[in-house]
Amino acid sequence: MTSTTEKTYATLTEGERTFVDEVARHYHEAHGVTWEKGRVMAWMIISDPIEQTLPQICAAVDAAPESIEQLIEQLTLAGLYQRVETPGEETRYRLVDDGYPKAVSDTFASWPEYHRIFQFGLEVLADADDARRKRIAEIEELFGHIVGDLAEMSKRWEAHRTAA
Repeated sequence: MTSTTEKTYATLTEGERTFVDEVARHYHEAHGVTWEKGRVMAWMIISDPIEQTLPQICAAVDAAPESIEQLIEQLTLAGLYQRVETPGEETRYRLVDDGYPKAVSDTFASWPEYHRIFQFGLEVLADADDARRKRIAEIEELFGHIVGDLAEMSKRWEAHRTAA
């Protein structure tokens, strides 16, 4: 079912506003993302209709276009959002189906390379003093620990998706 009513932040249901703000709060506290950008990320997950113009997104999250245009472009280039262009109509954006799972999987897939780079860094600093080596050693240890779990976690996720 598609909504024909223009959504604004004030007209979102209490539950929708709470969800949008909880996601925004998390991104703000965990990653330093502005509230407006966090709201955009949340709204695009639950937007109605699924395709949104920039003015619709701005109205739903109570933001000015200049505060979110760069985010929309970044998430489009990253493959999380899709630009939908129809001749004679305003450009619309939508969350790519399975965009978040793919983005998370792609991020995890890059971690073995980070681990390899930090292992190399330890070799480069083999003769450095302990204080200098400690910084890179902690990062290498973290990635080594995480990478060890990634293969099994990926298998469980794929099994879950296949079963669902």
